[in-house]
Amino acid sequence: MLRREFVIKKNPNIPINLMKSDKIHKNPNVKTVETYSEAVRSKYLKDKESRNIRGEIYKLTPANIKKLCLNIIDTDLSAEDKLILKNFFGVNDFDFIKRKIQTFDTAKLKPICRFLKQEIGSIASHYALELIALFIDYQPRPYKKYSATNLKNENLTSYKEDIVYKNEEESRTTIIVKPKNKKLFAWVTSVSAFNKWKQIAIIGMSVLTVIVITTIYILNNKTRWMIWQNTEYVEVKFDTKKYHLNQLKLYKSERIKYFKKITVDCNSLFFNSDGTVKIWYGKNNKKELEYFTALGLHPETGKTLKPITKYMINKYICPDYLKTTLLKNK
Repeated sequence: MLRREFVIKKNPNIPINLMKSDKIHKNPNVKTVETYSEAVRSKYLKDKESRNIRGEIYKLTPANIKKLCLNIIDTDLSAEDKLILKNFFGVNDFDFIKRKIQTFDTAKLKPICRFLKQEIGSIASHYALELIALFIDYQPRPYKKYSATNLKNENLTSYKEDIVYKNEEESRTTIIVKPKNKKLFAWVTSVSAFNKWKQIAIIGMSVLTVIVITTIYILNNKTRWMIWQNTEYVEVKFDTKKYHLNQLKLYKSERIKYFKKITVDCNSLFFNSDGTVKIWYGKNNKKELEYFTALGLHPETGKTLKPITKYMINKYICPDYLKTTLLKNK
C-alpha cells in the first residue's frame, strides 16, 4: 500500500527538483523557477528585437558576456545584485570580483548564450539564471522577490500546488500543499525555524561547556602555570578565583630563571663582552620605560621588547654614556 506524505514548501528561494511522475496538476498562475526562467529569456528576446539592449550583448558571445560583467561591477549595484555576482563567480569578498571575472573560464558562459538563443529549453545553473536577470535588468529579481508575489495573490488561498503522483511501484507519494491560512502558515514556518535554531544553540552551548570544563580539568591537573609578580614570573597553581585568566601563563622554566625586570643606571652592564645585547626595554601601560634581562613580551602590554642601544642609554639612562664610551675606546 502506498504511503502518503504532505510536505509544505517552506523556502521559495530553493527550487525543488521533482521526480518524474505519472500526473502533475499545476496552477498556471503560480510563479515557479520554470516561469521565472521563461520570463527572463522573454525579456531578453523582446529587448533585443526592440534594440533596447546593452551593446555588449547585442552580439551574444561568452566573451561579450564577460565584458558586460566587468562593466556592470563599476555601476551602483544593490546588495542583492552583488550577491548574484559573488555566487556565480564563486567569491566571498566583492573587492576581488574584478580579478575573478578577468580570470574566469569564458567557456563556462556558453550555456548562457545557448539558453538565450533558445538552443536549450532551460539552464541548469540557478546562479547563471540570476546573472542573466541582472545583466538584462529583469524585475523583480532575484527569484526570491519574483516568487514572493505568490503570497500576494488572493486567488491562491485555497489552491493545492504541484500535486505529484508517482508510479505504483514507487514507495511513496509526495504532495506539496499551499495552506488556506497564510498567516498560520507563516507563523508555523517561523516557529519551526526558531525552534530549530534554538535546538542548535542549546546543543552548541552544551558541547562548548563540556569542552571548557574538560580542558580546565586537564590543564589544572597536568599543566604548570606562572604569573607575573612585580619583577619576575613565579609558579602558581591554576586558580581562577585567585587570578584572572589573562594573568595565568603556561609555565616556562627559562622565563622563571632568566626573565627579570631590573633598574638600570650608568653603572649597569648593557652589553656582553662580545658586544651582544644584555638588556631589553619596553613601555608599560603608563608609557614608562622598563628594562628586562631577556628578550620576550612585556608582561603588562604583551608587546615585544626591544634590544637596548647606545642611543637609548645616552638619551634615557646615562647622558654621558657616549662620551665615556669614546674615552674608554681611546
